[in-house]
Amino acid sequence: MCESPPDALELVEEVAERVRRVVPFDGGAWWVSDPESMLPTNVTKVEDNLGAPDLHVAFVRAELLEGDGDVNSFFEMARKGETAAGLALTTGGDMTSSKRYRDIHLPYGIHDELRVIARSAGEAWAMGCVSRGDDLPEFTEDEVRWVASIASHLGQGVRTALSRMPQVPIELRTPGMLVLADDGTVEAATGEAERWLGTLDSPHPGMLPAPINSVAIQAQANAGRETARPARVRVQMRGGGWLLVHADVLRHAGDAAAKVAVVLEPADRAELLPLLLALHGLTDREREVAELLVSGLSTDEVAARLVISRHTVRDHVKSIFAKVGVGSRPELTAALGLAA
Repeated sequence: MCESPPDALELVEEVAERVRRVVPFDGGAWWVSDPESMLPTNVTKVEDNLGAPDLHVAFVRAELLEGDGDVNSFFEMARKGETAAGLALTTGGDMTSSKRYRDIHLPYGIHDELRVIARSAGEAWAMGCVSRGDDLPEFTEDEVRWVASIASHLGQGVRTALSRMPQVPIELRTPGMLVLADDGTVEAATGEAERWLGTLDSPHPGMLPAPINSVAIQAQANAGRETARPARVRVQMRGGGWLLVHADVLRHAGDAAAKVAVVLEPADRAELLPLLLALHGLTDREREVAELLVSGLSTDEVAARLVISRHTVRDHVKSIFAKVGVGSRPELTAALGLAA
């Protein structure tokens, strides 16, 4: 299924259901992620038997605002190169050592939790977080190992699905802006922002789409940190083309409750090129070469810029063309949706 995938989110939803047949869970969520920020672009509507609709937002807030040093945070798993992890296993059964467990699991009646990162070509393309209540036993080592074994297939499938969508301009061209209160509610919105919202799916009726919530909470988290993470995601639209969603905190003198501005606009060439190259599985060096090629540099100029030989450049170009499935520089530019 992952070798010939449907739409990326459809693939994630189907994999989630198949995993559930082998490793039962009471609730949770799976999502497509932007590999740069590791924030969700689309979230599955997995049936949740554990809590209220606001549970998803509670997990996102815990992860981005407070979860940096917590057990099995996704950023910590990424740093360690971990693919899957169970909370009970990681804590040796003492799950109360996790702040997330104390603040969210216990109030919502959640027991153990299993997390997975689906990587391909060195990037995280999808993630999952599933939980069990007291009616099911804790996740076992064999179950965590099995989920880890299918993660690379899911990552490859999502990357393939995203790369196969046509790179076409999207109809709505004007940026829109939302202003969110500290609690995530919408205080103001431009008309264009409301039209953009109509193109995005929400995990639950009445809730803001996942990209909006995640970038807003990440922007709030960045306000108190010396090293900020990207508060932005690039979302592939249903008919092709990409939407950029990014956010920042609005600073007003004497206003203790920080509001967040969220901007929705078509992703431009500079935003898209690194993502499109990653979708085709190019190495870091191949991405450098490809970016210079589509910018118009000759082989000699690329060699001089990267301080490598012309022969090495040609080898990289052959590999790039093979991975993207093209035979010339104009075809490469067209395949990446960058042709004028």
